[in-house]
Amino acid sequence: MDSPAPIHFRYRRLVEFADTDLAGIMHFANYFRFVESAEHAFFRSLGFSIHSSEGSRHDGWPRIEVTCKYHRPARFQETLEVRLHVTELRTTSLTYAFAIHSADAPGEPLVATGTFGIIHVELDTATREIRKTPIPAPLRAKLEAAMATTLKNP
Repeated sequence: MDSPAPIHFRYRRLVEFADTDLAGIMHFANYFRFVESAEHAFFRSLGFSIHSSEGSRHDGWPRIEVTCKYHRPARFQETLEVRLHVTELRTTSLTYAFAIHSADAPGEPLVATGTFGIIHVELDTATREIRKTPIPAPLRAKLEAAMATTLKNP
């Protein structure tokens, strides 16, 4: 089964022993870790970091909403491919849809799908104040370009 949407970014990662329970099945919370790793790699591919700091100011992207639907278990030593698709780009936030596929199985069966809603914030370490701020223009331009040049489903 293919992803239901175009793909902006692909990221592969092996399910390691520490990701699983005694039965060798990946723990449900680790799906979010895999998507977060893909998100960080996506930002790096655009020339940016998910976290930056300058003096007492730090930029970050906390989660404001996450969802995940599990379609089949992921298992120890299985290679998973996370496919990200930016579905919404707003002034201070963005939303990803993701699909996780087994890269090892014939037809790359769907393992999980979901969304991440994230918001751009600044933390002033001197005052400990966190405030939402507009997505920086250079990053916004790269995100818009990524959305305009989606990879097609295999």
